[in-house]
Amino acid sequence: MNIYKAADKLHKKVKNFILTCVGEDGYPLNKAVVPGKHRNSLNELYFTTNTSSKFAQAIMKNPKGSVYFYHKILMSWKGCTLKGHFEIVDDINLKQKYWRNLFKAAYPEKNYKCPDFCLVKFTPTAGRLYANYTINDFEIKQT
Repeated sequence: MNIYKAADKLHKKVKNFILTCVGEDGYPLNKAVVPGKHRNSLNELYFTTNTSSKFAQAIMKNPKGSVYFYHKILMSWKGCTLKGHFEIVDDINLKQKYWRNLFKAAYPEKNYKCPDFCLVKFTPTAGRLYANYTINDFEIKQT
């Protein structure tokens, strides 16, 4: 299996992601998030947060960032770091697609139309996969 396919397979099974961007003070700003409702491809990943969050405000100023995810089975670890760019998605149809009812508690209007519901798209350009005690770097070609 090639490295990209192994990383893509891993991202579809993990339960948590760590997003990192450049904070207003120039230091890394990390955020743990659950995966997006749909995980079609490693070429574009979607996450949700609050528009009012420090994370959303930071990526509006500097879109560079990374996404990290990992999986552990017994004594075996697999992890992947992706680097690329974040963007805020305003498309109401995509926001509806990624909305989950469990988000209601986090948003005043309790739906995907809430101004504080923020859909974030991450487009990676490269990655580093750690699996079976081996590190492999790979490029991600956007179509």
